[in-house]
Amino acid sequence: MRKYVHFNGNNRIIPAFGRMLLTSVLFACLTLSGCSKPEEENIVVIEPEEESIPYGLIAVTRDDVILSKSVTCTYTQTREQTVSFPVGGKRVSKVHVNVGDSVNTGDLLIELSEDNLGAQIDELEYKIAKNTLLLGYLDKAEEFDKESAYNSFVYYTDKEEDDIKKYDKNIESIERDYDYRREDYNDEIEFDKKKLQKLKGEQSGSKICATMSGTVYSVKDHLEGSTSKKDEVVMKIVDSRSGFFESSDEDCLKRFKDGDVIEMSIVYGNASGDYELTPYNISSWGEIQRFDILSGPENEGIDVGTTGTLKIILEKRENVLSLPLGAIYYADEKPYVYVLDENNFRQMVWIETGLTGDDKVEITGGLSEGDKVVYK
Repeated sequence: MRKYVHFNGNNRIIPAFGRMLLTSVLFACLTLSGCSKPEEENIVVIEPEEESIPYGLIAVTRDDVILSKSVTCTYTQTREQTVSFPVGGKRVSKVHVNVGDSVNTGDLLIELSEDNLGAQIDELEYKIAKNTLLLGYLDKAEEFDKESAYNSFVYYTDKEEDDIKKYDKNIESIERDYDYRREDYNDEIEFDKKKLQKLKGEQSGSKICATMSGTVYSVKDHLEGSTSKKDEVVMKIVDSRSGFFESSDEDCLKRFKDGDVIEMSIVYGNASGDYELTPYNISSWGEIQRFDILSGPENEGIDVGTTGTLKIILEKRENVLSLPLGAIYYADEKPYVYVLDENNFRQMVWIETGLTGDDKVEITGGLSEGDKVVYK
């Protein structure tokens, strides 16, 4: 800021090299007036700029002046699998994945101790197969016993009324016996099948697999060797190929509409770069606002929790006279610039401004297009 002096209410710029001259003139005036009291002067001294600061000239041009705001947004997934235990009381014998691993649908994630489930399943399957086979033999065995009874009736009886009654009762007994045996086999097979289904369910629950392709996002600490608790969530898998950026800023609700293209940048990480987003399902926006990705740099995917910065345009003046922020100075909140006179000395010019943007200021008075001002 330059040094200037206020004489009876009139502002006047005093260059730095005139400081000593002004002091000498004032001293001489006081000396010549003898002991008379000089008229009081209201002097405001503002320190001069460092002479070592380099500067150049910049022209007033027409441009867009934009005032924007930065809003943080966070990447979240819409598809995820939360992995929990289907049974409790089992020892976690093996964890096959770690955080950051990629998995496909059906990949084995966690194994619980099966104890002797395998042997019990093998034994039951053998027993069911054996009883099913024996059940199938009963039809032929019954037929054979009936045929033997008939032959005995034909060859060893006189076929009297009593013999016929005995034969009929014998056939009924054979049929009843085989019905009972069929019923026993069927009951036993059905019981063993239910037991086998339960054991297989336990065995299936002992092998926890991925139900979707994605990336392992989290795993409970010290999981391997621990004891399972039914329905406890111990792992999460997310699909890093699809997701949204979310923000929670009121200005997003006020400034965006369907179809808007919004600039976003990610500074750190493997997904760093510039992106274009668009509002997603804006009719459902509330405290949380979601944005879909339109374009961005090629990468292997964006990690959950990655943060980016949205640019919200709060105000905009199009094709207006403007100067960079660094070309404008303020005194008592009034804007002014420096210009060079015919002797190449800097002179102050008061100006009028409109919108102060991110890097430019709208000029509404005091300067014309093409005018050149001093710019550090």
